Amino acid sequence: MRNGLAVLIKQKQMKFTKFLNQLFLYCSLLFLWACKKGKGAICHDGWESHSTGRGTCSWHGGVDHYIDPNEIAIGRTTFLIIFLVFGLWFLFQIIKNNNSNK
Repeated sequence: MRNGLAVLIKQKQMKFTKFLNQLFLYCSLLFLWACKKGKGAICHDGWESHSTGRGTCSWHGGVDHYIDPNEIAIGRTTFLIIFLVFGLWFLFQIIKNNNSNK
């Protein structure tokens, strides 16, 4: 009976570890996707356009500069880092409390 309980606990721990690995993978992919600015242009009046073709920013004074698709969005990146740090801290608190109750 006791051996069966140990096996059941080990299986739950393995499932939870697998869940954490998948969560880390998905968060990493989301992080990489969300931090890029994408393509488009910034108009002379500050308007951000997602267009890159002819006529881009024609109602906003013309194109000031085009956005580099590999440029990092600082605001989104900072928010995501803070969100991930607090999320991981909260997750580790749950794990710590779960392990101390055993």
